Amino acid sequence: MQLLHEVEYGVPQELIMRLVGICVGAVMMYIYDASLLPVAWCLGYLVSHAVHYRFVTSRLDQAEPHDLVTAGVLYLVVVVSFMWLPSYYAMQHDPIQLYIGTVLITSTMVYQIRRGDRHLWLSWAQILIFAVMVTVVMASHLHDFTRPIEWIGAIFVTCAGFVYVGLAMLYSRKSRLETEEAAQRLAQDQKMSAIGRLAGGVAHDFNNMLTVVKGNLELYHLLDDPQDRADAVHEAQMAAERAEEVVHHLLVYARKAPMRPRVMDANEAVVKTMTLIRTMVPEGIEKQVDRWHHRLPMEVDDGQFATALLNLVKNSVDAMSGQGTLLVKLSLETIPEEQLLTSGTRLAPGKYVAICVRDSGSGIPPEILARVSEPFFTTKPTGKGTGLGLSMVAGFLQSAGGGLCVRSDAAGTAVTMLIPAREIQGAPLPNTKAAALADTSGIAP
Repeated sequence: MQLLHEVEYGVPQELIMRLVGICVGAVMMYIYDASLLPVAWCLGYLVSHAVHYRFVTSRLDQAEPHDLVTAGVLYLVVVVSFMWLPSYYAMQHDPIQLYIGTVLITSTMVYQIRRGDRHLWLSWAQILIFAVMVTVVMASHLHDFTRPIEWIGAIFVTCAGFVYVGLAMLYSRKSRLETEEAAQRLAQDQKMSAIGRLAGGVAHDFNNMLTVVKGNLELYHLLDDPQDRADAVHEAQMAAERAEEVVHHLLVYARKAPMRPRVMDANEAVVKTMTLIRTMVPEGIEKQVDRWHHRLPMEVDDGQFATALLNLVKNSVDAMSGQGTLLVKLSLETIPEEQLLTSGTRLAPGKYVAICVRDSGSGIPPEILARVSEPFFTTKPTGKGTGLGLSMVAGFLQSAGGGLCVRSDAAGTAVTMLIPAREIQGAPLPNTKAAALADTSGIAP
């Protein structure tokens, strides 16, 4: 049902243009010949189309097999309700009516070739409708031909056109099915590849941590000095805590971690979190926090928010090698239309709290930028990072209804967390409109 809806209503501009064209054309034809046929044609088409649209949209999420058949039959009703007037006009001898009917029949053929319906019976039914309509039109003009060669030529051209349109519709259907199957195979391959990378990363990290745990526990039994034993237990405990941290990041990435969201002001949350980073930022790096001049209410889990911001800050610090500027900038962004973000998610239109962490490091190469939010993908040396930082941030933001944007060049990298802004009674949000995200790698200023 989703595919039927996409085929018929997936391009709103085309649908609007078609309906407006039919209504305007019906009015003009009524003015031309003072006949009510165009008006009846327009009303019949709009009613049948409305019934079809209502049926399809009402069963998008819970369609039964018989619903697909009903939707296909309703679409054939729509086709017939549209085709009868063009066929009637094409049978007339008035040049204007004959021209209009021919153009409408041709344009309908082109549209239905483009459809490429998945159901074979639906394609054959449309071909049969065209065959009947074209045959009736041809028969209405046969008396104009006086010689047998003219009759033969008319029949041959009609059959050739019918065969061509039929083959075009069938091949369009076949091409659409092959394209969909190829896309499904590609998506499955990408899914299995991602699962393989995820499993490999988990196995590698846990193997390293278990080696430390087992080694220190074995060492514990070989040591006699109480302090050495305590150190061995401490190392094993630290490795177990690192394993626990990896599991937590994986749960956040998979949006399975328990969340306790509450409404808070982003300005206060960022300032509070930034007080925790004093020891992790070298003295050679200048820290700046650019707060928004109004409250920025958002609803998130404060613990996961703090972890996400700390991850971004840590990545920025690592990128600057002890020297540079770290800027955390807050703003309120208005996204006017759906945007595709760096993390691969689509951001719905609306107002968002934007928290941008910008560094003055060397930047991220373009070939790596598209993979930065993949789990276990890291360019850091072994032991310096798990590759779960940005993927955890992306998972946290998706759970909160937002998204992650990354932009990088030779002047540095800017990573923006976009979180839906909340309205609080008595503290309305400012109506500030910022530029939309320009592309899949952009960030709001």
